Amino acid sequence: MSPDPAPALPLPLRVLVKGASTVNWVSFMGGPRDDFIFARVVEEQLLASGRPVDLRTSTMTSERSSTILRTWQAEVLGFSPDVIVLVYGHYETIHLFLPRWLEVHANSLKARPTRSSALYRRLVLRPVWKALAQAQARLDTVLDPTLRRGRPRQVAADLRTYIDHVQKVGSPLVYVFELLPPGTRFQSWFPGMTRRIEVMNRTLERMVADIGLDHVRYFRVADLVDRHAGGEVDVAIPDGFHYSPEMHRHIGTALAADIQSWAATQTHLRTIA
Repeated sequence: MSPDPAPALPLPLRVLVKGASTVNWVSFMGGPRDDFIFARVVEEQLLASGRPVDLRTSTMTSERSSTILRTWQAEVLGFSPDVIVLVYGHYETIHLFLPRWLEVHANSLKARPTRSSALYRRLVLRPVWKALAQAQARLDTVLDPTLRRGRPRQVAADLRTYIDHVQKVGSPLVYVFELLPPGTRFQSWFPGMTRRIEVMNRTLERMVADIGLDHVRYFRVADLVDRHAGGEVDVAIPDGFHYSPEMHRHIGTALAADIQSWAATQTHLRTIA
């Protein structure tokens, strides 16, 4: 008599997290190994609930929404994620006019440790960048900070096209993140950024509402700041831009709980008896 077959293992929940440094950076860096970014917290929480998970992140500092249409086929078609998390639009609100290539070059983490490179960065690049950033800050207090109104519309259009594409790959659950304004330490450098963030958030929320699908959701981060940081942005993002380890954990925990509720409605993710 043959033994009873072992019970089938449940399929792992596949999650793809995408975005710029608000995904991959902790405020402040250099802490212990368990200073997790929120994606790692999502993985931890789902595993702790007994649900297998295959989570991948695709993230780069200063990444713009325009990149996602170039990479979606390689990241989505074969992997076929159940859940996609999109954190985009933040970089497009930072600068009033300074070009991305110059900002990336001035703040690059890839500079070689040579004497000539160090001298160039200290004597030429950093002073030029600082002078231009100061000029931009002055203009940001005089000009309408939202005068480049095409930026939020283009971000929303990029994300909308991406969401339309990925819905053809099994209709995954998609989250579009609300963005936080800069902390106090950066408001003097980017005085118009708070208003640009407000416009970007309204545009992204409207885009999600226009799609009109329950499995395409706008994820509200400010509610978590109110609940866990007393509404203080400087507590949530101490370095002025990026989530603290505690805020990463709160975001990841809330996101994992919502994902878990959705996954419970998906027949392919249920344990087969």
